[in-house]
Amino acid sequence: MTDDTVDDIAFDELIALALARAADTGASPRPDVKQRLMSRLSETAEPIPLGFSFRLANEQDWLPHPVPGIRMKVLAENRQQGYVTLLLDVAPGTRFPAHHHGGAEECYVISGSLVACGRRINAGDFHHADAGSDHGELRTDEGCRVLLVVAPEDYLPAASE
Repeated sequence: MTDDTVDDIAFDELIALALARAADTGASPRPDVKQRLMSRLSETAEPIPLGFSFRLANEQDWLPHPVPGIRMKVLAENRQQGYVTLLLDVAPGTRFPAHHHGGAEECYVISGSLVACGRRINAGDFHHADAGSDHGELRTDEGCRVLLVVAPEDYLPAASE
């Protein structure tokens, strides 16, 4: 074993001990311990290959939506192909007003339910609207989370100006 390996083992044991103590007492680890751990974890991750990107569930970068009760996360933007992929988190009782689709809309319900065109669509259900179509009001009684693929100008007007 090299000195570096011994240092690595000692470091890992120190981190494990600090986290165990924190969990035991309900205290948080010191900021320097957290920083060293996060630095160490990022060193072990493989580099992301060119042409790939990842959005992890623990990333709390939700954006407010113009409609109250909705927050959104931009998962991917492809202006060249004319679409944006969004995750919408919709609170119970939210109503989305009638609107026009400049581009096609693809909507997959991940959890909860949504009423569109007078039909209740549940988790696992899919809804498509052609470009140029008009949508009546959408609503959710229980709340829902949906994956939405739409034209960027339909959802991100500020980014397309």
